[in-house]
Amino acid sequence: MRLFSIILAVALLFSCSKAPEAVPDAAAKPDIQKEEQYKKELDEIKKTIKGDIKIKLKKDGKGDYSWEISGKDAAEVLKANDILGKKLNR
Repeated sequence: MRLFSIILAVALLFSCSKAPEAVPDAAAKPDIQKEEQYKKELDEIKKTIKGDIKIKLKKDGKGDYSWEISGKDAAEVLKANDILGKKLNR
């Protein structure tokens, strides 16, 4: 009976050990792909908008975009806002 108790205790110790962690590369790839796509979209938008303006582009969890535009020329800011609206709110 004592031998059975010892074997049971050892078996419980090994079975309660930490399970091997999943490969983090598989989980990180979709995040990396989303981040790369986000950067490509931002670069494409910056290429189409010329002028002395600054754009802070934000993307929420649902995939919707919001932005803040600042600049010296009001016409350029409005033009940039129209372009962003057309490009991002498909």
